[in-house]
Amino acid sequence: MQLKRLSALFVAACCLRLAYAALDVPVPPQDTRDYDELALNVLNGQGYVSHENWHGFPMRSWRPPTYPLFLAAVYGMCGYSHAAVQVAQSAIGAAAVLLLFLIVRRMHAAAAWPAALVAALYEPLVSVCSEIMSECLFIFLVLMALWALGDERRRWQMLVLGGVAVGLAALTRPVGLLVLPALFVAALCEDGRAGWRRALWASLATVAVIAPWTARNYTVHGALVPISTHGGFIVARSNALEPAWRQERGWGIAKEVFEAMPTEVERDRFWWQQGREFIAAHPMVYARLVLERLLRFFYLFRPSFNLAFSLILPFAVVGLWRYGRRPSSLLHSLFIALSTLVFCTVLYGSTRFRLPLEPLFIAFAAIYLSDAWVRWSRRRWLGVVGGVLLVNVSMWLAQDSLRHAALQGLNGLGLR
Repeated sequence: MQLKRLSALFVAACCLRLAYAALDVPVPPQDTRDYDELALNVLNGQGYVSHENWHGFPMRSWRPPTYPLFLAAVYGMCGYSHAAVQVAQSAIGAAAVLLLFLIVRRMHAAAAWPAALVAALYEPLVSVCSEIMSECLFIFLVLMALWALGDERRRWQMLVLGGVAVGLAALTRPVGLLVLPALFVAALCEDGRAGWRRALWASLATVAVIAPWTARNYTVHGALVPISTHGGFIVARSNALEPAWRQERGWGIAKEVFEAMPTEVERDRFWWQQGREFIAAHPMVYARLVLERLLRFFYLFRPSFNLAFSLILPFAVVGLWRYGRRPSSLLHSLFIALSTLVFCTVLYGSTRFRLPLEPLFIAFAAIYLSDAWVRWSRRRWLGVVGGVLLVNVSMWLAQDSLRHAALQGLNGLGLR
């Protein structure tokens, strides 16, 4: 019976994502062109390299390889078709819903079905499957890693699977590596040295996955590039007197930069140094930027009022506070904490970074509400949930005036 229900959930979640893709809702292209070029160049024999967005200069390690190679696999089987990618990503997104069910069942069994049903319907997780971007695949790999590494029986096969998933997630977006420090801290809190030994096995599996790509990068560049040459650029542009997110075209790179520093490694090291020197020289400005990024990370009006996230956020925060330190939840709450810390202190605090954490926010919100269903009277439970719904729908209806007021307030404080 459980298998039939999960199968039905997968089909329903997949169909909903396919239906959304069929609407052909326009989205900003973002990094799609670069991903496409990498995938197509792999298929036509040019190798893993892109030129078009970079004034003709070759970029061989700017993007981690997992997502472009995924696109190459889809295009190799189906021809160049974004629709084919959307179909594949709809299945991946539906599979992520099942992984969330398995994760929450371990954390708090009564909340597993509510969390999975919310995730199946949750608009940001539905719409992201239509974008030719790495988020959909990254979310799936992170949830796979958390599910495998949270195995109650501590089986070595699951540790290896979790380590492999972390490696693939890191080769999709390097911040996937944050699962490992969360695992080490959780293991130390739960089992001491024995837990660290298990975490070490998972880490070795991660290293085994990443090592071939690192070796390839060394062959290409003649220098150590563990994953990507993109990190220094993000750090430098995120930590400046006028950071890139405040500028209309802040993330572009002028041709003169490529001409002055023609190699990827040279540019990456220059940008890392630039970012570090800015932080050291402007500690108060940096502290203000951290606060601004924290506000950006949880901002509800980007681009319009995010009703889905705002509905779960208050319950997720209370759920994290009440249940985040439980052994079954510690790995997940630590991953949320470490990710938020890195996104807001080093990177640029975008709501794009928040999306991969939102399945876990759904999990903690569902756990809190499931527990409250048992502890509270039905009238109180319905009153609280209905009150939050009413407030958020009211905010959604008045989003234009609220956004204007929020921007005025942030500008008044010097935070934009």
